[in-house]
Amino acid sequence: MDAREDMKRRLDPLILERAPWLFSGRWHHNIARQALMWLLRYPRTIELGAEFRDLPTDEIIRRISQLIVRDLTVEGLEHIPATGPALIVANHPTGIADGIVLSAVISAVRDDLFIYANHDIMRILPQCASLIAPVEWRPEKRSHAKTRVTMDYTREALRRGRIGLIFPSGRLAKRRGLTLHERPWMASAAMIARKFEAPIIPLRIRARNSALFYLLDAIHPTVRDVTLFNEVLNKTRQPFRVTIGAPIQPGDLPARSEDGINILREAVLSLPPPGQDAAKLQQIRRLSQGRRTVAKPSPIE
Repeated sequence: MDAREDMKRRLDPLILERAPWLFSGRWHHNIARQALMWLLRYPRTIELGAEFRDLPTDEIIRRISQLIVRDLTVEGLEHIPATGPALIVANHPTGIADGIVLSAVISAVRDDLFIYANHDIMRILPQCASLIAPVEWRPEKRSHAKTRVTMDYTREALRRGRIGLIFPSGRLAKRRGLTLHERPWMASAAMIARKFEAPIIPLRIRARNSALFYLLDAIHPTVRDVTLFNEVLNKTRQPFRVTIGAPIQPGDLPARSEDGINILREAVLSLPPPGQDAAKLQQIRRLSQGRRTVAKPSPIE
């Protein structure tokens, strides 16, 4: 099958699930869908998907990173352990781009990152199983089977000494006026850290999505949701400011996960912006390229 057609077959069902009214067949909905697909650069998304379809995960991440990460400042890289299991907890201002940017950041120190992300990514690029710990963030679609898959992945990844990245809000920050507010955090990050005795690295990202995203969000959440791929592609001019805090030992968290996640949330959101001496993008890339290449992790079944 032609790669572009294959990508359409993978991507269109995700759009349908998020905004079914766009496919109602009504003439005004058809016009709205065509306008949105043009506005949100659907053809470019399909083109990139076709380009990435048969590439290995690390090459996909490298290419997307080169495409969108242009203005990056990072403080606190010394807090990322070079080896051993750990769990990064971070706020979630922009969506998929957050994971891409932080993958570039962590690559300055190590190559074994895994990311808790929506399992739908595997429906588009199934080879990302080596990177993605699949999560169902929507409460109405969770099941014991899905949770077990996530926990099995976590257990094996941390047993191998990998470092994980989790966005405990599970959803993008909410705009209120001109500012972004992190949504409530789920307690799973604190539970995982204590269960597997993994040090926690608090990390704060300062970035935002486009004005179009927030405009569509104000109109209707289903319209907003179909913009997320576009919000990856439009980040070439978006500055990302990342601050990494000192590790928190899992034994220092309260036994109750709900209390633990409140402590982690406060630790992340209280981190200051990077200072003048923080590392810039070129330094990050030099560190990444200068490290000795190690074998990439294989998919966890």
